Amino acid sequence: AMKDKMDITIGVAVGSSTQICLFVIPFSVIIAWMSGRPLDLNFAPFETVTLFASVITAVILISDGQSHWLKGMTLVLAYFILSAAYFVHKDVELKTE
Repeated sequence: AMKDKMDITIGVAVGSSTQICLFVIPFSVIIAWMSGRPLDLNFAPFETVTLFASVITAVILISDGQSHWLKGMTLVLAYFILSAAYFVHKDVELKTE
């Protein structure tokens, strides 16, 4: 980004996020299934809203293809807000059958 190569920077960031969504999360579910631990892709409303807000924030900030220190600070602040929200969030206990 510092050498005016935003297309490569955005490609790496979006590519990494896509790899996590398409490989790591389903792989974690399979590993949990093999080890006998309850884990599924049934996201609660809190996780769904935070994922949606993260995607919308990223799309808005990278849509023009330019970087600015304020955009970076916005992403860091959004990261801290989401981290704090997950820290204080209480999960609803799921009943296993």
